[in-house]
Amino acid sequence: MSELRGVGLFLLLAVGLISLFAPADAQTVDGIEQAWRAWMARYDKTGGLVVLHGGQPVREAAIGLEVGTSVPFASLSKAVTAVCIAGLIERGTLSFETPLSKALARTLARVGQPADPRLADATISELLAHRAGFAAQEDVANAPLADYLRHDTARRTAFDAQLKWILRTRLAYEPGTRYAYSNAGYLILGAIIEEASGRDYESYCRETALTPLGARNAVLDPAWRIMSSYGGWRMPLADYGRFYQAYALGTSAIGPQARAWMMSPRGKQVGGGAHYGLGTFVRPTRSGGGNFWHWGGWVYTLLDAQDGPLNASYSTFAVRLGESDVNMVVYLQPNVQQDRAQGELDRTLGEAARTVTRWP
Repeated sequence: MSELRGVGLFLLLAVGLISLFAPADAQTVDGIEQAWRAWMARYDKTGGLVVLHGGQPVREAAIGLEVGTSVPFASLSKAVTAVCIAGLIERGTLSFETPLSKALARTLARVGQPADPRLADATISELLAHRAGFAAQEDVANAPLADYLRHDTARRTAFDAQLKWILRTRLAYEPGTRYAYSNAGYLILGAIIEEASGRDYESYCRETALTPLGARNAVLDPAWRIMSSYGGWRMPLADYGRFYQAYALGTSAIGPQARAWMMSPRGKQVGGGAHYGLGTFVRPTRSGGGNFWHWGGWVYTLLDAQDGPLNASYSTFAVRLGESDVNMVVYLQPNVQQDRAQGELDRTLGEAARTVTRWP
């Protein structure tokens, strides 16, 4: 018996020494999914996750819906609008300093001039960076939305109607002086795309910004087309992840002029070393072209809408880690409203992605 115990002890020590000196197991993308699932369980959410490396999906997961389901993206739609604008700037149709009065001249002749003349002088740059003077606390793009939807549909874009809501308001700040996140600036940018291109917003952005990057199933959400250029896109998570590769170094989706503007924090700072660029937050890094991220969400209930009862509650999140060439996109139901929970998911995914040493 003592001899057997001695053999057992020798084997145990041998296994321990092998474990001590053997190379550590490579960390895989499994860790990202596990971290996401733990967060989803903690906050009792359903939804989906996609992880892309080098612009290609390497992991898709879902809880409570099918992998590959098309989902709405709310404010992550702003990135699509901004990349479309960047293309018009690169072609010379617009510039970052083009004022609204010039970029939207024909539309303003049709719908009326701004009640606050300062808005006419707001530039494309200020609209993109949420510095056109709108108040963050008041969503003027949607202020009369309930009254509108009681007698009209959310299933059509309504640029003229929404522009009239925006143009009759007074600005809270002098354009260019203060960052204040709002939907109004990106509604205006959608109208500018239509005037500058001579095309409808959806088909132009699909053709120039989405399809070339592989987001072939992207459409304006049939139930919420009215949110158009500030919150209306719908597509599978993997399609949005492919589109988000527009921000990677070396992609032609954002040309050199627009990329230089996007990466410069000058006049775009939001605090914490970050700034707001082309429809997304940016933190420049020493390598990899920077980190990019954005949250979106839509919570809305209107029981007596013309379209029938409207109910929505969801959140979306996209993050690109440039140094790792990783994009991660998340869809969540119901909406996540707590800043703490949002920050926790951001950190959880980022930490998990940075530990990966072996990609598929």
